[in-house]
Amino acid sequence: MIALLFLGAALATLPPAPHWGGLNADAANALKAEGIRQEMYEHLAAGEVLTEQRPVPAGKTGVHLASFGIVRGPADRVWNAVTDCGRTPGFMPHIDSCALVQPDHALLPNQRWEELGLSFRILFFKKTARIVNEATMEAPNFLGWKQVGGDGKENQGYYRIITIAGDTQLVVFDTLCDPGATVPGFVKNWIIKNSLPGVIEGLRQQVETQEKRHVS
Repeated sequence: MIALLFLGAALATLPPAPHWGGLNADAANALKAEGIRQEMYEHLAAGEVLTEQRPVPAGKTGVHLASFGIVRGPADRVWNAVTDCGRTPGFMPHIDSCALVQPDHALLPNQRWEELGLSFRILFFKKTARIVNEATMEAPNFLGWKQVGGDGKENQGYYRIITIAGDTQLVVFDTLCDPGATVPGFVKNWIIKNSLPGVIEGLRQQVETQEKRHVS
């Protein structure tokens, strides 16, 4: 059973996003490929953030989650925000640091290694961790990563930027995380309700604040 949560307030002060029937074919197809249908899109267009628990792929274990939200600003500004390692702690919950590190093998020109420092507390549960990811950038709209070192068993995911219209982007954050131990239900629920939406909300705040400064 896939669970959706609808969170956040409508962006009443901004021009409305296009209605479902007004989407161009590329945007509509990209949304459908992510499993976003009309009812979900209407909540997103109203400024809400959606989170979803997705099926874990065959052969994998852990927790597979996704978050979606509209970000107002040019696609290149959203792209610059998600691909700038130094800006990651500024919008991503529980990330204390992000630094580029030397890989132990040759990479493609669009790849790099990033070391992330994490810390979080859930009720009486406190955890710090270090993760090294290999990131692959497919400009201008896809950033994927997979864990190659550090703590935990697996961490992989992606950002996808879907241009809805002009300076209106729909951002998808997908993550599969396996810490190497059974994830308690209350921890999974806490991530879905509290942590996951913060990724999109933080990115939105960073990009839209920059956009307001640019316009003024």
